[in-house]
Amino acid sequence: MKVRSKRSLFLAIVALAAIFCFIQTSTFKFLFLQERNVMLAGTWEDDPKNWSRAFDEAVPAPVKIIHSKYWKSNHFTEEHAYYFEVQATPEWRDAFLKRSQVQPIAATNAWSFRESFHSDLNPNWFAPDAAGNYEVWDHIGYHGSIWINKTNGHIFFYDIQV
Repeated sequence: MKVRSKRSLFLAIVALAAIFCFIQTSTFKFLFLQERNVMLAGTWEDDPKNWSRAFDEAVPAPVKIIHSKYWKSNHFTEEHAYYFEVQATPEWRDAFLKRSQVQPIAATNAWSFRESFHSDLNPNWFAPDAAGNYEVWDHIGYHGSIWINKTNGHIFFYDIQV
């Protein structure tokens, strides 16, 4: 075998080894992340950790959680849904609405959306009154909405990413 052929063969073997190591590392990372997602998957109702699952922060002082539900899939991509019913100060509510970049919409529009998109996840306590009893806030591209009870001021909100 000529020197040039031996050198080409050696470089090919090194390249294949490098590709194998890269694929093996990526496969290991993928399997590790998949195992982690399976361990973190589940559904939690009225669990004190739901707020931190949804927002990665402690519950703000002006917020009192009445009900919550958090669902996370075991898929390797981020898939979750959460629902909250809270009491909060008007200042917190207004800041939340501003931060969410939502606008008031007709409750009937949001209601039909809520009923048709993954309605199997909706908890019974979520905005249980007639749609007309709520101020509804939403925006295009947002996979949830914010419902404010006109009588008691309770804030219902959800988001879903699938």
